[in-house]
Amino acid sequence: MAVTDLIHTVGVTKDYQLGTHTVHALRGVDLRVRPGEFLSIVGPSGSGKTTLLNMIGCLDIPTEGMVELFGEFDTRDLDDKASTLLRRDRIGFIFQSFNLMPVLNIRENIGLPLDLQRMDSKEMNVRIDELVEVVGLTEFAEHRPEELSGGQRQRVAVARALVTQPDLVLADEPTANLDHESGMAILRLMQKMNETRGTTFIFSTHDPKVMDLATRTVVIEDGMVTEDTVKSKS
Repeated sequence: MAVTDLIHTVGVTKDYQLGTHTVHALRGVDLRVRPGEFLSIVGPSGSGKTTLLNMIGCLDIPTEGMVELFGEFDTRDLDDKASTLLRRDRIGFIFQSFNLMPVLNIRENIGLPLDLQRMDSKEMNVRIDELVEVVGLTEFAEHRPEELSGGQRQRVAVARALVTQPDLVLADEPTANLDHESGMAILRLMQKMNETRGTTFIFSTHDPKVMDLATRTVVIEDGMVTEDTVKSKS
């Protein structure tokens, strides 16, 4: 039986208008991602990496072309409610800018997606406590984001993305604000989820550590895929 693509993009373009100038962020991207991949998207700053993640994550829609998710959803056909539910229930996000809620403490920030899912409080607390410990923030669990360093806030953002145990995690430079040791710990956690739960991870990155662990690397330059390499198994 054929395996259904988790993500299938066909001829995806994205144009932005800046005054009288049109920016061609994506120029016809074709991409297939199978369930359980651990994939890095690399390329120069401004090459379209983040824009592609936004297309895949239902945060934006293409100017032209198609993005199909989970073998059943064409993002062009989703209204705001359907897109929101898909992001809430099946996609985890790690943003460069953290996007933490300043009025919530660390535990509350991590648990916010579960609260939106109306999860049972007992199970919610078990998941939150496990991830708080894994990302090394137990002693800061009651602190608010403003009381944390950039690296600590990044770890909170990672934990929040993983807490719902999503089918797909989209990570935009997830190790950019972490030291080597913290970055490797987070990457190993993601690798473990990938191996044990089959979670699909797509990273936009410049980090050699991420590229080294990725089982597939897609290179984007000037909004186009210029290379797509699957790492051979040793």
